[in-house]
Amino acid sequence: MRRFVMLILASAGVLAGGCASGSRADRAAFDASYTALESGRWQEAVDGFTRHLRSDPTSAHRGEVYYYRGEALVHLNRRAEAKTDFVRAIGAGATPPIDQFARVAIGNLYYEEGNDVKAIGHYTKVFDDPHKDVPIPLILLRVGAGLQRLGKWTLADRYLAHLVEKYPNTPAARQAMRRLHADAFRVQTGAFASMTTAARQAGRVRAAGFEARLGRTTGGGRTLNTVQVGRAGTYAEAAVLAQRVRRAGFDTLIVP
Repeated sequence: MRRFVMLILASAGVLAGGCASGSRADRAAFDASYTALESGRWQEAVDGFTRHLRSDPTSAHRGEVYYYRGEALVHLNRRAEAKTDFVRAIGAGATPPIDQFARVAIGNLYYEEGNDVKAIGHYTKVFDDPHKDVPIPLILLRVGAGLQRLGKWTLADRYLAHLVEKYPNTPAARQAMRRLHADAFRVQTGAFASMTTAARQAGRVRAAGFEARLGRTTGGGRTLNTVQVGRAGTYAEAAVLAQRVRRAGFDTLIVP
């Protein structure tokens, strides 16, 4: 998630020059806080933005300041506080594209928590008129993956297919290709270069009482032989199965 956050932060930085208002001292305090944010001094940034908000609580630019403070809070793993600041940024009338960045940031937090319904709700609000710096391919991928986790496979395909068609040369599109037209999750217990090794693993899985199937996957220029268990319509169902498989002594990876 950090790479995603920093991508948005770097894009938002072009707006920092217009965010502060008030006295020269207030402007200097804001600049110092923003410099701390860019330099990775997260707590210093939080403290500085907090002082700025207290000194000018009715500023027309407080939405932007809430957003920047929220980004610093994300890096401090203070996720609930960050989420609150992103919501405040939108409510305070943050100007474009900061309002879109705030929605994406909220979506990121919910996505990482596994709350796909809320993540998708925030992500999709930026699709109508997205700013050029909003990472639309990655958002489309996350919406598609979230819909799959909810068991909405047909709807997920619409977003994934759109991603592949409109942004074909992106890393997100390559990931979308591996998910496109999937209709269930499976629990993978290994991926092996050798078919013989994969077959032995499948035998061990079957001996433990599970139905195993052999398959193939490609990635990084390699083709691997996979051993997979079960079929689940939602990620939650797959997680229950994965827990059973782990208890039997196998490593697990849930894949669509």
